[in-house]
Amino acid sequence: MIFNLSSVVDWRAITLRKQKQVDRDNLRENAKRISYDYAVGNQIYIKQEGIARKLDDFKEGPYQITQVFTNGTVRIQRGAVNERIHIRRLEPHFD
Repeated sequence: MIFNLSSVVDWRAITLRKQKQVDRDNLRENAKRISYDYAVGNQIYIKQEGIARKLDDFKEGPYQITQVFTNGTVRIQRGAVNERIHIRRLEPHFD
């Protein structure tokens, strides 16, 4: 049997509740993140993408930063190649 029932949906309330949940999750995920400001002359490692085998290196380097850009990328000197890489692929090198 199918009943002819009407339902009232408050889409604005649903959207606001979902956005609140997204903001709460974002704060929780970023709470343990350590901010690091890259500068010219710093040593960094490049994280390898994909699946790494048990004994493989999961990062390359260290390489030296030659230029820092405001859009979240840096230029590094990788041998004879000067390469621009996003900072999400980098890990700072600490002595």
